[in-house]
Amino acid sequence: MINMSLREKSGWAMGALMIAMAAWYFGRLGTAAWQPGGALPVGTLIAYLFLTIAGSILVQAVLAIINRGEANHPADERETAAATRAVAWAGHVLTMVLVSALLWFMGHGDGLMLFHSLFAGLLASQAVVHLGTAWLLRRGF
Repeated sequence: MINMSLREKSGWAMGALMIAMAAWYFGRLGTAAWQPGGALPVGTLIAYLFLTIAGSILVQAVLAIINRGEANHPADERETAAATRAVAWAGHVLTMVLVSALLWFMGHGDGLMLFHSLFAGLLASQAVVHLGTAWLLRRGF
């Protein structure tokens, strides 16, 4: 942990937060999220958004406090390249999920399943951005 840059620490922490919050959201819904004809759990969705935003602010604040000297530095070429590559991977993940969800919707016509599939794809792509950046910074490329 000592040899990590701020952006790598941020990537690992935010990736873990995204996965934990996705597990919390879909765990709270249980199998009802994937059953046809259900209702959108607006309260759970709002709680997810609030907790994720609050968690993100907390994680970034703690990292900025711990790494005071590094927090204001712009990304170097290596960090920029890692983030760019991770964003490209996330775009591929999101595209695959989007196409799959739309094909499923065309066959089954369930809007709630479409919503949850697209939401899961967004969460997965965010996790890929953060964890992919951290992984690329850790292993080099």
